[in-house]
Amino acid sequence: MAALSLRKMRRLGKELREFLFFVCSLQFWRMAVAWSIALVASYLQLFVPSYYSQKSYSYHRCFPVKSFFRPVCIITGATSGLGAAAARALSKEGFTIVLVGRTSKALLKIAMEIQNVNEEAHLKAFEVDISSFQSIYDFRKSLEKWLRDSDMHLSVHLLINNAGVLATSPRKTAEGYDEY
Repeated sequence: MAALSLRKMRRLGKELREFLFFVCSLQFWRMAVAWSIALVASYLQLFVPSYYSQKSYSYHRCFPVKSFFRPVCIITGATSGLGAAAARALSKEGFTIVLVGRTSKALLKIAMEIQNVNEEAHLKAFEVDISSFQSIYDFRKSLEKWLRDSDMHLSVHLLINNAGVLATSPRKTAEGYDEY
């Protein structure tokens, strides 16, 4: 009987030591105290808005200056979907939009659509096959020539690479590179 109570006392002493080590550990204080304070603070912020009465600030958008300078944006895949939506939105923000697509008919359609909505839109369309390096080089030369002829700076301020295809099988470009 005495041996049994001695074992219980040792086990109890061991458990008490482990408990004290745990209570004195960083993990306990982080879990029990810091986490609890964070939880209470978030509930106060949620349910008692006046407790954390921070004033929110909203800054006005800075629109491009209506002067000679107009930033240039090139959008590939601009004839439909996200590319067309980006072209519509950025034309309203004062950008000069360079529309890049595969077919001149689709480019003309989106350009006319944007011009009908926004008469002040500055647009230029280029027919380019993005899968052909030669077509890309020709586009670069044509773009530089157009920018020079328009007395614009040769820098591009925004490039939206939106052109894409649904690849169902491996294909090679005219130059012999993997198309995708």
